[in-house]
Amino acid sequence: MAVKQIQAKPEQSKDKDPKELVDRFKQLKGARSNFESYWQSLHDYFYIESPNANRAYYPGTELDATFLYDSTTLECADVFASGFMNYLTPPSSKWFKLRAKNPGLTDNKDVSDYLETVAEEVYHTLNKSNFYDQMYPSYKDSGVYGTSVLLEEEDILEVARFYSVPLKQVCIVEDARGRPAEFYIEFEYTPFQAIDRWGVDKVSDAIREDAKKGRSDKKYSFLLVIAKRSIRDIVSDTKENMPISALWVDVAEKKLMETGGYNEFPAMAHRFDKRPFISWGFSPAMKTLPFARILNAMAKTNLRAMMKRTDPPIAFPDNAFIMPFNSNPRAINYYKKGKMDGQKDIFAFNNYGDPQTGMAAIEYYTQQVKSLMYHDVFLAFDNLTKQMNNPEIMERINEKMTLLGPAVGRYIGEVLNPIVIRTIGILFRKGRLPDPPDELIQDGRYEIDYVSQLAQAQKRSELNVLTAGLTLIGQMAQFTPEVLDKIDPDQTVNTTWDILGAPVAVLRDDKEVQQIRENRAQQQAIDQEVAIAGGIAQAGKTAAEGDKAYNESKQVGK
Repeated sequence: MAVKQIQAKPEQSKDKDPKELVDRFKQLKGARSNFESYWQSLHDYFYIESPNANRAYYPGTELDATFLYDSTTLECADVFASGFMNYLTPPSSKWFKLRAKNPGLTDNKDVSDYLETVAEEVYHTLNKSNFYDQMYPSYKDSGVYGTSVLLEEEDILEVARFYSVPLKQVCIVEDARGRPAEFYIEFEYTPFQAIDRWGVDKVSDAIREDAKKGRSDKKYSFLLVIAKRSIRDIVSDTKENMPISALWVDVAEKKLMETGGYNEFPAMAHRFDKRPFISWGFSPAMKTLPFARILNAMAKTNLRAMMKRTDPPIAFPDNAFIMPFNSNPRAINYYKKGKMDGQKDIFAFNNYGDPQTGMAAIEYYTQQVKSLMYHDVFLAFDNLTKQMNNPEIMERINEKMTLLGPAVGRYIGEVLNPIVIRTIGILFRKGRLPDPPDELIQDGRYEIDYVSQLAQAQKRSELNVLTAGLTLIGQMAQFTPEVLDKIDPDQTVNTTWDILGAPVAVLRDDKEVQQIRENRAQQQAIDQEVAIAGGIAQAGKTAAEGDKAYNESKQVGK
């Protein structure tokens, strides 16, 4: 929805009615009920430590492994989240850089240094905050449920604070272009927490009464609605006129608790796989779920077969023992007096099953689960052999990572870009950024380039094409050196640097490069003049020595 850039009157700058927001939230929750049922099945097989999707529970009771007889699905979900973390947003290395959007400023040293300084400040903020702690469950939500929601708030101590919001608490509304435009997030506060946030005068009578009685376990629902403001006073800098509205509503009372706002959209939603006209995403785990069920059923069946092999069932006559037969160690069994042949009358059933066949089936379905969850992409080194050289290894890894191209593109567009932009905005308002150069003041547009291994894998084909072209030109130059005149060395270096995402700080400015080349040319000219002068002097000296020797030889002849 486009924001009307007008100076609105105070009575125009109002948000939606709290009752309408609560009713809208209930309508959205009803519309997602089918997804909740599916999310619960995914929870049971892939992500048992996450909150239940459609069941009431107390903290800790969601860890229910009733459906699991094999841990492959849990492992794959962890590898998926760790793989995205380490290959897309690695905590130990840089994964993005900033550059001017204006092509004329790309090679400007002052602009490049400033943008690199800003990027370093963003890295410092993210490392200091809980960003990486919350990104891991966010990646895992995306891989298991297909949708993840991340919230970035300003923080007094850490500048920024991140929250990976469980899907059970969120409803998403898209705009006409399929982008998340509104977020309805449900929070549950105890009486103490509600009073601590809004004060005793603003909470409902029921909350005040429970607080007086000391009932600290009862929780009340509050709704946070984040959306773009269509009408606002652009001159005013109050929270009520910020570009993004944030409304807190008491769900039970349908009462507005707080009106806030943001300069940038604070909520980000990633959909691993997107379908038109559907707010929720689809995940690899959804495709894997049938195999996950079969795998656990096979593991359960094979477990019974192995137990039969280890402790087989026993057959014995109905008139042999007085009490139920006990085969435990040191057990005592009473039988009727008479002749009984233990070799014939008591024997183990030959109904063991075949554990080896079961293990083969388990191995097959394990590989299916791992393949669909991109286990072999993030653990690509497991399938490499010693006979492969380094270029072949990197090519295989990059080839596998390109399979994640669509999901990586949505992560960059829906999550990482908004996080970097919002963090820069927070740092700017807190005065944590240096003054920009004059060139950026005139044109402050910038772009975000991602340089992590997973992001670079999507651009690796471009580097391969460039390398192949330069190799071919190098071979042609052996026979026709003139082809090298077509290659611009400076542009080649800049393009390679850009594709690889290497630090621009190590590159010299064009003016500095020009000065170095001029100094080199002057020095070469001087050296050439000195060499010529030295050659002339040497020739003169040689000629003089020759004349002297000739004259001396004539004197000797006389």
